[in-house]
Amino acid sequence: MNKGSIKDLRKGLAKDFQALIILVVLVIALAVMTPLFLTGANIINVLRQVCVSAIMAVGFAGLLGSGHMDLSVGSILGITGILIAKLMVGTGLPLWLILLIGLAFGTLAGALNAVLINFGFPFFVATLATQQIWRGLCYITTDMVAVTNLPDEFVFIGQGTIYGIPVSVFIMLAMVILVWFIINRTVYGRYILALGGNEQATRVCGINTKVIRIMAFGLMGFCVSVAAIVTTGRAASAQISAGLNMEMDAIAAVVIGGTPMSGGSANIIGALIGCLIVGVLNNGLNLMKVDANWQTVAKGFLILFAIVLDLLSKKGMKKG
Repeated sequence: MNKGSIKDLRKGLAKDFQALIILVVLVIALAVMTPLFLTGANIINVLRQVCVSAIMAVGFAGLLGSGHMDLSVGSILGITGILIAKLMVGTGLPLWLILLIGLAFGTLAGALNAVLINFGFPFFVATLATQQIWRGLCYITTDMVAVTNLPDEFVFIGQGTIYGIPVSVFIMLAMVILVWFIINRTVYGRYILALGGNEQATRVCGINTKVIRIMAFGLMGFCVSVAAIVTTGRAASAQISAGLNMEMDAIAAVVIGGTPMSGGSANIIGALIGCLIVGVLNNGLNLMKVDANWQTVAKGFLILFAIVLDLLSKKGMKKG
């Protein structure tokens, strides 16, 4: 292992440890403040609640590593869930085929953002535009009414348990492992991070940055489509508001987990820990009956705290 690899490993472990400390301190504090927090039922509830945001966050961490951000992920989740639900209710197609269609649609919807960026649109403008388009289609295609009467075998994905553990938790863990492997153990993952580190240098090395950008956004879209399946199954319906503002939760978790906003690296495990921090905070505040508006304020302060820690750790690494 060369000196650069050792340094990168040290930085990654430091960020994971940093996020883990925040999680442990938060768990201890909430356990002291409310006796209901550390019960088995509540822990399972927290895990179930963070599954969707964690699946989205690991994809978002990879995308942020490429130097980009996607504001449309919540709307893609909503329209993908509606598409899946309408196919189940109105076509008679087998469930496995419908799920494949949903995964393909979400992946292509994510890749569309990269195509727009490749044509010269700033990523903020491109993803904000598609956010509005997909959200508008959620309203138009449903006439503002949720799609219900979904089959039990599909609902099991979101509501079922195996040995007392929600199926969605197993899906979440599988997605974390998959995205971690892609980003950290494949050439494709190295190219994504190279794109975020220095796009011009990556292009000079002979790498097609436009294709890599499409693949990065496609991976994000794939994660969103999996999250859409879990969300729709858990609600046993496709809600028109599904995914609304979820990009904010994903950004919060990824930043808290130690992925820098500047690109060039992606902390997948940190993103999972970041989701657990946000989920534990929300759950604890709910148990203490804190007003929902103040919960939003608390999440904002948590993001600021994470950014401060990130800046401090960068200074520490430079000195090291």
